[in-house]
Amino acid sequence: MSTRHRFLPLSMAAPDMVLARPVRLTDRGRVVLNFPAQHSLTRNNISQLRAHHAQYVCVQEEDFRGHLARERFEMDQIERLQKIFRHTNLGDPDTRAFFDAALAYRAA
Repeated sequence: MSTRHRFLPLSMAAPDMVLARPVRLTDRGRVVLNFPAQHSLTRNNISQLRAHHAQYVCVQEEDFRGHLARERFEMDQIERLQKIFRHTNLGDPDTRAFFDAALAYRAA
């Protein structure tokens, strides 16, 4: 079974969810909380995230969509972003980096 990444507001995080991306929270330039990717969340972890004002987490979940549905979703995301960025210069490295980051976020 394949997995997908999903960004969730912290209010939707639950114990036993597995982080797809690391969580590193800082305060005044000092790391106050650091969970690696593949870390399985506990109730205590979620409380710590709330205490340090985390807004969201990226978790892994099983992807029950078929191959064609996943491809169609990805194509829809690309089309949507191309429409949003239609008046920009994607040849500019900064704009292209932003476009690629938005695509990675939306395709997750």
